[in-house]
Formats: sequence, C-alpha cells, structure tokens
Amino acid sequence: MLFKKPLFNYLLWGLLTGLYLSLIYFFTYLYPISEDEILCPVHNLDCYFWTFATICARIGGLIGMILIQGYKWLFLIVNPLAQLALALALFYLIHLRMPDFKKLEDVPSFVIIALSSVFLVVQPDQTIFWFAGSANYLILGVMFITFCTVLRKTWYCPDFIPSNSYTRIAAFFIGAILGMNNENSAPMIFCLCGLYTLLAIILKKKIPGWFPPLFIGVASGLALMFSSPAYHLRSNSGFITKSLNNLPLSEKAVHHLYNMDYFMRSSLYILPVISLTAFLCALDKWKQTIKNGDFFFLALSCFVSFVLAMVLFPLPIRPHRACYSASLFTIAALLFFIKYIKGVYKFNLTPYIMTALLIYVAFIIVPFAKPYISLYKQSLAREAIIEQALKTEDNTCIYTPLYKVPRGPSDNLTIEFIDPMSRRHYYADKYYNRSFATGEEPNKNRTNL
Repeated sequence: MLFKKPLFNYLLWGLLTGLYLSLIYFFTYLYPISEDEILCPVHNLDCYFWTFATICARIGGLIGMILIQGYKWLFLIVNPLAQLALALALFYLIHLRMPDFKKLEDVPSFVIIALSSVFLVVQPDQTIFWFAGSANYLILGVMFITFCTVLRKTWYCPDFIPSNSYTRIAAFFIGAILGMNNENSAPMIFCLCGLYTLLAIILKKKIPGWFPPLFIGVASGLALMFSSPAYHLRSNSGFITKSLNNLPLSEKAVHHLYNMDYFMRSSLYILPVISLTAFLCALDKWKQTIKNGDFFFLALSCFVSFVLAMVLFPLPIRPHRACYSASLFTIAALLFFIKYIKGVYKFNLTPYIMTALLIYVAFIIVPFAKPYISLYKQSLAREAIIEQALKTEDNTCIYTPLYKVPRGPSDNLTIEFIDPMSRRHYYADKYYNRSFATGEEPNKNRTNL
C-alpha cells in the first residue's frame, strides 16, 4: 500500500479541511470594504461607545473594532477559522465529541454540517463573508453554539469543567459576553440557562459550581445590552420606522410571515419538514421516542430555531440576517433528526443527505461565485478611481460608479452589499485621509473629498 490507512485518513481529513478553509477564504477575500468598516476610525475605542449608544449594543461591535485594526489580512485569517470552529462546534453539539480523524466514518456528517452552515443559512453574504456581519453573526454564532455544546456536555458530565475560583470568575465574564450576543440569541441563552437549572433541580442533577456565575453574567450582559438607548433610537429614527413601530402586534406578526418564509426557504424548508416528520415518527413509535435523548434535543432545536426566527417580529425593521442563529439550530435539528432515525428505525440517512447536498452545492456554486467575483472587480475599479483622484489637490468631490451586483442562484444567496460611497459618510474623510466640503469653509481652495 502506498499509504497506511490511518495516514491516508489523516491526509483526507486534512484535504477536506484545507478545501473548506480555502472556500471561506476565497469568498471573504472577494468581499470588499463596506460602510460599517469605515464607521469608526482605527484605534478609536470612543467610537465603540458611540455605536453602543446610538447604533448597536452587541459585543460584536467591539470584536469588529479589534479586527479592523488588521483589516484585511487579520480578517482573512480569523474568518475561515471561525467558520471551521462553527462546524466543529455543531459536530460536538450533536455527537458530544470531536470527529474521529483516524477514521472516515464521521466525514459524511462533517460534510453536511460544513456545507449547510454556508449554503443553507440566512444570507451568507451578510452573516459570513461581510466583515461587520461576521463580527456580529458568525463569530457570535460560534459563541452561542459553543455555549450550547458545553451546556449539553455538562448535563452528562457535570465535572467536565472543574469548578474553582478561576473558572467561576471566567464563567461570569464569559456569561456577560454571551448576554450581549444578539437581540434574539442573548435572551435565548438566558432562557436555556433557566431551563437547564429547572431541569437539574427537578431531576436532581448536579449543577457545576461555575454555572451560577455564568447565569449571573448572562443576566448582567443582557441587562447592559438592552439598557442601551440605541434600540429606541433606531426604532424611531424616521417617519417610516415610527409608523411601523406604532402598528398593533397582530399586524406586525402578519407582516413577519414573509420573513419566516424567507428564513425557512433559505434552508430549503428543512425545519417544517423534519418537524412534521418527527411528529409522525413519534406517533408511530411513541414508547421508544419518549425515552430517546436525540428526540428531545431534536424537538428542542426545532423549538429554539422557530423562536429565534419569530421573536423579533415586534421590531419595525427586521433584516433577514437576524435569523442567522435560527438557521444554525435548523442545522442542529437536522443532525439530531438523522441520529434519531438511525437509532430508532436503524436507517442511516447521512450518506443520502450528504449526496443531495453535494449535488445542490455543485449545481449552485458557479452562479453563487459570479456575483462575488463581479463585486471584487468593481471594488478594484472604484479603488483605482479614488486613488487617482487623491493624487490631485483641487478636486471638490470624487465620482465613482455605484455597485451593481448580479443576482445569485436564489434570493437568499444573492449579495446585498452596503455601498460605502453612495453618500457622505461620517468617517470616510478619516479613512481616505481627506476632508469634506461643508459649505462653511472660509477658504474655497482647501482640499476636499
């Protein structure tokens, strides 16, 4: 044999991981700088507190502030690793272990998770490849899924993480960060902590010593995030938002049905299909199902996914990317469903779903990639125009073409790019090292952008 089997398996796993990292790197590299990246000057922490009070109170803003200092090389390293960490965290959540790299049995399950966490989540362009989107969705999603993984592992192994003064202090601060995760994810983290505590008391399970500080930290972070005036300001920032904000809840819920359909359509309606199928399976084999742990986590994942997508319906404006965390739990529900069917019905769906997903990705990958390539070429042309104009001293403005992004293979996989130069931006003068004309300058010959 040319290779010993364990070595061959390691090489195959390395190849798959390398291809996956390269895929994320490729699309991250193509995605150009956008409005949110130049919102704050580099090394300006004061701007984070300004955004906390006026725009967004999530911890993702601080993460973005740190990453932007190494834009774009640092982001090109962090983003693929974050996506890989998400895939591994989802695998661990399902199987309570890492993939066995000595064997190939875990490859189909890992491939399903890896591909679905890119192509079956809500708006991957805004939640994965966009700098500000990754900081506020992908990276925070890794934290959310890792939290759920630790929670599930601790349920079976209470001493999985030792309880001492160091872990208690760390748990509090980690909890505070989790409490500032996202407007829908953070309250769900709090609810899951409450559910864990309630079930542990009822079933007389041991609660680790570090868990109460974590719970307190989550509550503190949640209170801090929602104490920000940013949400009130954004909900009343204009005539349209004020009007939408004053609609009755019943009408807002009806309007939100389109967003719910968009969210479910983005994952090819996996959530309603497996929810209905799991219900029918439970009726078919009730005695086995009621004792099956995978079915419990399947039902919990479906419930969490639905609530995360639905809970923001009272807001006047709800971008689709807000359902990203709900997409992750749809993937978790799918994997728990596969485990449940394999355990109860002795039928392995994994190779069939993996094959179907590979065919789907192969069919859409070219039309998916073309808009990113087009966007990258347009950004190069725009940068060349700006660079040339900045060499002059008498210009009063710079004219650049607006981005025209081709449509992707579906609405969900179409890029929704935030154009930074379609209007004057607060900190564009800092980014380009030029000054804007305000109309109040006494010297009309001063350099302007």
